[in-house]
Amino acid sequence: MFTPYQARPADDMELDLQGRLGVFTLSDLFQMLSFTQKTGILTLIQGWNTRTITFEDGRVSYVAAGSRLPTMTELLARLGKLTREHVVALRQRGLYSEEAIVKHLRETNAITNDDIRACEEQLLEISIYTLFLWRNCYFTFKAGEVVREGGVPVAIDSMRLIIEGTRRVDEWIQLSPVVPSVYMIFRRRAQQPEAAPPEELQGVFRLVDGHRDVVTIAREAGLTQFETARALYLLATQGYIEAIPPNKAKVIELFNLAVESIYLKLVLFDHARVALEFENQLNRFAVENRLKVRMAAGKVIISDQNTPISPTELVDLYKLFIAIQNNKFSKMFDPVVAQGLMEGLYRHTDAEFQQMMRMYEFIEIEGLLLRDMMAGAPA
Repeated sequence: MFTPYQARPADDMELDLQGRLGVFTLSDLFQMLSFTQKTGILTLIQGWNTRTITFEDGRVSYVAAGSRLPTMTELLARLGKLTREHVVALRQRGLYSEEAIVKHLRETNAITNDDIRACEEQLLEISIYTLFLWRNCYFTFKAGEVVREGGVPVAIDSMRLIIEGTRRVDEWIQLSPVVPSVYMIFRRRAQQPEAAPPEELQGVFRLVDGHRDVVTIAREAGLTQFETARALYLLATQGYIEAIPPNKAKVIELFNLAVESIYLKLVLFDHARVALEFENQLNRFAVENRLKVRMAAGKVIISDQNTPISPTELVDLYKLFIAIQNNKFSKMFDPVVAQGLMEGLYRHTDAEFQQMMRMYEFIEIEGLLLRDMMAGAPA
């Protein structure tokens, strides 16, 4: 069953399909597009993240994200196969492009075919497989259009994608009571079992410190997010770790700061009418989703402090509202304006709120690992 998508795209383009995933799952949607051999663009919105997936004759051929997806060299760096010094040395030898660097690494046996496959699996994890874990996901599909820029090509059979995605959903049903989000943070229990964690879980266990979330642990352990979630589930159920729930008061404070900051930036950018529309949409969204928050004249006048909604559900709803607005702003404004609506708050808030903005996807900072390492390469 589709839950109707309430927000129309900012450019009012005619869409062939739009909705919100509920009983009708992402696997069902992919299967329909595959079996009917559709060509077009599927856009998914979850939190601050977006994915644009190109289908050609029912096959997934290209994926782009709201933020830049990591390259093969960045993924090799995450696996510890490439360092800053190594990149500098290769650049001095005239190897600037990613293709040239990867080719050289393979020819010199610095990386193996297994390393390449591990990176390809990581890319599928980041670009597609994690989509099956998104909640409150809105989607649109525009038939007949193809996008091949700003992302990465994907070579995967659609049926394999559906089967793997469905398998992960089934297993996630088991994991989700303990690991409901890839942005959940875990800490070690004060009372530890007598025996040390199993050897296969010790790599993940060493990274659990009360600060790293699932995404961060996966990146530092060289695992997929799904593998990491499974390991954290086992560690939690065996009594070694426990999840730290969202701080409700802090989440509410962050959201209030975020919406007031967006309103103010819109006014400063000389978009007062858009700011008023933003305020009205927040108030409507709150009514439709049982939130108590209300905004007037650019200020939050009623907060969700006394709402019975759980902190985790609050995070999901807040992320959803910001995602809808972000998607609209990205189509209305120049990228500098659209990004600046939230970036200013991120740059000027304290470290705790910065971490929360990343954790709850109020701002997306992804794919930065090698950006400075690759800087300076000729265009």
